[in-house]
Amino acid sequence: MNEHDHSGCTERNRRYMDAWLQIIRSYEHFHGQVATLLQARGLTVAQFEVLSTLASVNCGNQQELADRLRMTKGNLVGLIDRLTDRGWVEREQVPGDRRVNRVKITETGRTFIHAVLPEQAKVVETMLSGLDDAEVETLRELLKKAVAASVDEYAGLTANTAKFP
Repeated sequence: MNEHDHSGCTERNRRYMDAWLQIIRSYEHFHGQVATLLQARGLTVAQFEVLSTLASVNCGNQQELADRLRMTKGNLVGLIDRLTDRGWVEREQVPGDRRVNRVKITETGRTFIHAVLPEQAKVVETMLSGLDDAEVETLRELLKKAVAASVDEYAGLTANTAKFP
């Protein structure tokens, strides 16, 4: 018997709910492990996401960056403030529009993120070491497919539904 009471649900509903719960538990488990690694480097997962995105993609302004990261601009502002205080990013006013800022990673920030990325990659590879390369690719594709179906099904009902890379 399943550990959760799914009274009134079909067998298919139960399988889908159990899969969803496994996704949530897996996320929490993996997120916690990565958060521990990053915390040792004085970084939160959200700060890491901002830095790694800025290191790899040219975002035109803060709103584009917020959309790419699937977070509100308000949440992003606080992250940028903390990263700016550490000298890892800087704001640059967009010429012709005083209301819009572009966020750029500094050389110090780029050096830092390039030192942390291999550590994080090793942790992630260790976390998924129970899977072979083909299984990792299948997992990646299945998760992308599930997100795409969800975005299509619920378009307009949720905020920040940017596609996964």
